[in-house]
Amino acid sequence: MRYLIEHETILDYPTPVREHHLELRLTPRQDAGQRLISHRIELEPAAERHSYQDYFGNGVDYFCVTAPHTCLITRLTAEVETLRENPFDFEPVPAHQQKEWYARELRQTPALYDYLLHRSSLTPAVMKLAAELDCALPRYEAEQVPLNSLLELMAWIPKVLAYESGSTAVHNDLLDAVRHRAGVCQDFAHLFISVARSWQLPGRYVMGYMDPGICAEDETIATHAWAEVLVPGGGWIGFDPVHNLLANDRYIPVAVGRDSYNAAPQRGSFKGESSGTLPQVNLTIINQQ
Repeated sequence: MRYLIEHETILDYPTPVREHHLELRLTPRQDAGQRLISHRIELEPAAERHSYQDYFGNGVDYFCVTAPHTCLITRLTAEVETLRENPFDFEPVPAHQQKEWYARELRQTPALYDYLLHRSSLTPAVMKLAAELDCALPRYEAEQVPLNSLLELMAWIPKVLAYESGSTAVHNDLLDAVRHRAGVCQDFAHLFISVARSWQLPGRYVMGYMDPGICAEDETIATHAWAEVLVPGGGWIGFDPVHNLLANDRYIPVAVGRDSYNAAPQRGSFKGESSGTLPQVNLTIINQQ
């Protein structure tokens, strides 16, 4: 699939702010499953742009607006080609070789431990979650290939959380969502990752976009979040518990991390008297095929 993405974020402030430092993780990833054809990032007020790649391999654009301003606008225009048409198209490693496969991957790439051992208020230890649930956690069947257990986990998440837009904040503690039995895509992804890590499977958070055709009629087009798990033979496989789908070429990954904090599309700080209004986001995703 080939997509054109236009993403605009508007920040308004009732009184002037200054020395505004801003990090953007908006440039779509480029890897074996996705090709970045072109991208452009613009800022109002204009500022010099610097770019770097963070620890997780995300492209980061950095700006600093020193002059006083009451409005800050960021715009991304990008064109990508997604290539993973069938996420089931791989040769699974036999179940009796799984443990050895993971041990070798962790030995060769120690950074994978970040996706296995990390715990936070967004991805807490699974025992904390179990104490808040009135149902049993899914079981990992070690004698089967991991994909089977992960598919069952993906189907289990909506039984615990009801999707309610605006029910939680972006970096809300997962325990709050579980207690209220409601959340948004970030909470669904964090719950999936927390359980997968308790099974000793490396899991990471993904922020990106999805084809508007997947959205329900009453679902607002916005950035989306899902989880990826390292699967023997298949590499990083994406799981979208909100829609109970494996991520295919209708998903556009942008940034990954241990949790949503590492993959925030926009983060910054400034000096001023007011925190400003909530961001206004205008997003257009056009399937060009």
